[in-house]
Amino acid sequence: MDRLVEYRFRDDPKREYLKAMSDELSALREEVAHLRAELEALREAVARAPEASGEAATLGGRSLKIRGGEGHGQVRITATEHGPGIYLYDGKGRCRGLFEIRDKGPNLELRSEEGEVLVSLKPVDGHGQLIAAAPDGTPRAALRSTKHGGVVKVMNARGRPLGYLLGSEKGGELELLNASHRAGVSAFAQADGGMIRLHEGSGEVMASLSANGDSGLLTVFGNLGEQAVTLCANEEGGHVLICNSDGTVMIDICESAEPPEGRIGGGGRVGVED
Repeated sequence: MDRLVEYRFRDDPKREYLKAMSDELSALREEVAHLRAELEALREAVARAPEASGEAATLGGRSLKIRGGEGHGQVRITATEHGPGIYLYDGKGRCRGLFEIRDKGPNLELRSEEGEVLVSLKPVDGHGQLIAAAPDGTPRAALRSTKHGGVVKVMNARGRPLGYLLGSEKGGELELLNASHRAGVSAFAQADGGMIRLHEGSGEVMASLSANGDSGLLTVFGNLGEQAVTLCANEEGGHVLICNSDGTVMIDICESAEPPEGRIGGGGRVGVED
């Protein structure tokens, strides 16, 4: 074909131009053949993946892109001096997910259309951590493991913690904080029983409710932390203590071991201090 074109236009001034086009076409054919050979090599390498044959398949280069067609996103696989990574892009070219291996460990991220990290999973101090964030990327909840046990943490819109749930060898702990980051409610569960504490605005304990195998106990405290009222009950009966501002018992109400005169069965006793 090339020779025919050259013969027909042997005396034509455009002969050199057509010959150049013919050379360019030949070069393009060689390039297409080279690309086809590379694609075939890639297909053979994927077919020899470790899961399929038990043998390692190695591809040269630092980056590999797999396109899904226009508007269907792409996948980019890299291997750089920082470590390997897999990056997932949507149809508009925005990275929506990634998995990296770095010096500090692996890192998995899921991102919004604006590029904010909505979910992240990575190790911290040798323990796993999962963080869920709001659309603006502010962390709102975290689940992680620590040397003390597993922890669930919830945060406000500024990322400040407002509640903790801890599971340890001694038992579970729950702490709810107010807007000033002070404890408002605390709950503990251990082998001998449970306890709930209520705090005032600055975090001081104002009341506690506890129980164990012997009795239940309710205590209300004054503004200075002194015991104001105590209510307890055990197998012998109930007991109420009412104290003054110094914590001194002023009224003692309890069940009497011996019945009052003229009454069959147990009775009650009230003691009033001067």
